Amino acid sequence: MSQYQDMYRGKNILAPMVRIGTLPMRLLALENGADLVYTEELIDWKLLRSLRRENPALGTIDFVDRTDGTVIFRTCERERGRVILQIGTCDPERAFQVARLMSASFCKKLFFFHYQSVKCDA
Repeated sequence: MSQYQDMYRGKNILAPMVRIGTLPMRLLALENGADLVYTEELIDWKLLRSLRRENPALGTIDFVDRTDGTVIFRTCERERGRVILQIGTCDPERAFQVARLMSASFCKKLFFFHYQSVKCDA
């Protein structure tokens, strides 16, 4: 486990924050010395129903909701390898599907996945 702890040791990290972990804030944090940045929490089923779109005008990869066209997640080359995707879920299988989808879409390799099964009373 220490190899994963070392990923965080001595790093400047933009902490997870509600509604502020969007691409502009993440890039601003990276430009000002952050080593790692967290996305806002993204809901598993929204990501699973999204379409991956390259946006040449912005130089981004967008994950767009196929039902209404809103951008659910946006990333770019400047944060590659330094962005941590937060997945909101109550289903470990769906979380794993999202992790595989996102990893295949913009990660160079499949990274460590860890989940803890938690009972959700919905």
